[in-house]
Amino acid sequence: MFFFLPIGTTRPCWRAPWVTYLLILLNIAVYGLQIVLGDRMPEGFVPAHPNPLMWVLSTFMHGGILHLAGNMLFLWLFATIAEDVLGPGVLVGFYFAANFGASLLHGLMGAVAAPGELEVPVIGASGAIAGIMGLAAVCFMKTKVRVWYLVGMLYIWRAGVAEITAPVFLGLWAGWEVMQGLLLTAVQAQADAGIGGVAHWAHVGGFAVGLAGALLLGLNRQVARTDAVEGRTVASSEFGVYEQRGDLEVMVQKTPEDAELWHALAQAREQSGSPEIARQAYAKSLELSLRQGNAGRAVTAWRSLTEEGQTPELSADLRFPLARSLDECNQKEEAFHIYRELALDGGAGPRTETSLVRAGEIALTLPAFRAEAATFYLRLMRDFPYGAWRDLALNRLGELEVDPSPAPDEAAEPSGIAAAVPAQEGPADDPLDGLDGYDPYGMGAATVADGTQER
Repeated sequence: MFFFLPIGTTRPCWRAPWVTYLLILLNIAVYGLQIVLGDRMPEGFVPAHPNPLMWVLSTFMHGGILHLAGNMLFLWLFATIAEDVLGPGVLVGFYFAANFGASLLHGLMGAVAAPGELEVPVIGASGAIAGIMGLAAVCFMKTKVRVWYLVGMLYIWRAGVAEITAPVFLGLWAGWEVMQGLLLTAVQAQADAGIGGVAHWAHVGGFAVGLAGALLLGLNRQVARTDAVEGRTVASSEFGVYEQRGDLEVMVQKTPEDAELWHALAQAREQSGSPEIARQAYAKSLELSLRQGNAGRAVTAWRSLTEEGQTPELSADLRFPLARSLDECNQKEEAFHIYRELALDGGAGPRTETSLVRAGEIALTLPAFRAEAATFYLRLMRDFPYGAWRDLALNRLGELEVDPSPAPDEAAEPSGIAAAVPAQEGPADDPLDGLDGYDPYGMGAATVADGTQER
């Protein structure tokens, strides 16, 4: 004698699968309605006389408490993890798409083997649930199903819990359904009539829709990426760490512009004892995050690189967006140091002007650097006397009680860009965005007052 019962999976859920719970409650509620209404409840969906409303209702109807319990067990096992990673929209879409595929294959096989089978009402959620199982078979390759088993022969009995990988468990289940479907079809063809029973081809049809749909939509790759970036699959052993690192290396080769994957690879490299390669991966993640404008991710990568006292070498094109990212994430002191370096580098472009403004503004908020604030505003007045933030600089110098008048040797006529641009009326509302056409990452052109382009 052999008996087994799946009781759970090894995959944790990060969020409550409310849609899965709602589907379970709907199935239970409709079964309760069946009990209350009795014979007044429709028998189910009849393939020979298709009715869309009845097709939906029959998806939530069941033939008994064991039928309901078995279906809800499998729905809970696999829909919870699918909803957790892929979202409720994907879950509901696969649920009803698989139910359609289940009805279609059941009807086709019935029409071929025994047309009388099309007159037999069909009920149950197993076709829809089989679709979620097909999805799980290709998306959760490393997830294991915990199975309670009971084995007995004569006076020897053994019971326990075994873990079977989801693809193997679900593959065995699907193979069993195909065998049962072939056997039932042969019996129906011999009897030339519909004899009812379990709609095995509906299970196979739903499973095929889930499996094929997941592969066609690339959901298996999406789950692997989610695991890599969010750490949903925890490496619990040294072997697991190296396996995860190998998976990540394959993924970054396929999508080398994915900054999150580079960050995850850097973390895996750290865990596996390769700090130098980890720093290179962090640097790649930082560069991509800055170029893609993701401030939070850039700051995270920067923190990982600098926590050991090592500062990566960055070009001015990347130092400016790094300063902006740190500024946006309220890392003011670190942003100040980079703005100050950029301001001291000189130049007449919008990056230098913005760096002077932000260095001055941040210095005013940091007691340790407040004394330096006037230097930045004076420099702004000298190098950008007709710039958008001239009035802001005058106001700040007034607050600091610093005379903005240039020294006699600095009173020469302005030259270059300053001479070509007339004074603008009034200060910019926001020092970061006041320049018309301003490119926040300094990569493009900024429109100055005379309509020319400055690159």
